[in-house]
Amino acid sequence: MIRRLLGGRTERRELTFADIWKRGLDLTTARTTSGELVDYDTALTLSSVYAAIRLLSDSVSTLSLDVLYRSNGSERKFRPLPSWVLSMSTELRNHEILGQVVTSLLLDGNAYLVTLRDDTGRVLSLSVLDPSDITPTLAADDSGIQRLTFTSSQAPGTTFTSRDITMVRGLMKPGQIQGLSPITAAREFIGLGIATQRFGSAFFGNGATPGSVIEVPGQLSPEGAQALKTAWNDVHKGSGNGSRLAVLTESAKFSKISLSPEDSQFLETRQATVQDVARLYGVPPHLLADASGSTSWGSGLHEQNVAFSQYSLRPLVTRVEAALTSIMRSEGIAVAYARFDLESMRRVTADRWTSYSTAIQTGVLSIDEVRAYEGLAALPDDQGTRHYIPLNLAPVDAEPASSSE
Repeated sequence: MIRRLLGGRTERRELTFADIWKRGLDLTTARTTSGELVDYDTALTLSSVYAAIRLLSDSVSTLSLDVLYRSNGSERKFRPLPSWVLSMSTELRNHEILGQVVTSLLLDGNAYLVTLRDDTGRVLSLSVLDPSDITPTLAADDSGIQRLTFTSSQAPGTTFTSRDITMVRGLMKPGQIQGLSPITAAREFIGLGIATQRFGSAFFGNGATPGSVIEVPGQLSPEGAQALKTAWNDVHKGSGNGSRLAVLTESAKFSKISLSPEDSQFLETRQATVQDVARLYGVPPHLLADASGSTSWGSGLHEQNVAFSQYSLRPLVTRVEAALTSIMRSEGIAVAYARFDLESMRRVTADRWTSYSTAIQTGVLSIDEVRAYEGLAALPDDQGTRHYIPLNLAPVDAEPASSSE
């Protein structure tokens, strides 16, 4: 059944990256007020959208992934690791699979991981499906329990369960079972950005002199007018020819009839688009090459990295961790959970070690918990599991100790 979903070939278990986005949005509703068609492909032609998705996808997919469990209040590494965690696919590397999951979330608002299993139910590999191929349905089964099932245009007439397909959802409306597509939600300003980009390309492709008119005395034949137009364009059209010297003869006059880019606020619109995209994906504008709003994310590199990991990456990481943990649950691994090393993004200053020291001294963290954050093994014989507090602390309502005379 799963082989039908993947095209009937066990040796090709992943769709290509291009296949995933080949359809994108419903083209009947994707036309915006600006006149631009906005779907997944056209949205990615806008540099700020591409940069934001690439930044988030690469940042999440290149984080170190481990499997942990809790014992005596401390996190410990789960061993041996499930084989599919070490190698999620025979055709794609782990960071490519995870990158597709995040990219699917950022474009469609949903991602679908299909699991290929052996006869015992053990997971062999993962594949990311085209979200536009999958239709999820929440309905009651024979016992009255609400269960999520899936159908696919790749396997007509076949229903898949949550054991076959793991769904990862982004922002959801109450009462809905699918996430909202950021591209659909923001298609108007994305369309404006594409239109502005198209205008800029045409403007500079025209030698930065758009909509020009050459007036000549008398009347030109259609052939003569075309010859004059061709001769002018051959010399002056193009981004590298706008400053060439023009020589007009026979009392010809040259004039421009279009607005300048300043008058049309071309640059301001371009910058506003970058800020809108940064706001859409929760990315600091300075990471999209717009430093105008960087101070709102912190005054230094450390603070900005902390803010990026906390507000931009953590929501995505949490969703992917939950999906991978769900797959482990389906294998019968009930105590372990997936964990990305998001803390590694903040290991850049001595402030972190000062925080660790304070946490240990006040009993907030044990030594083993700190070592786990740093990717280090626990101390032997449970030496690092104890919590410490200063001896000079007492409850605020405690009676003061009487001094001996």
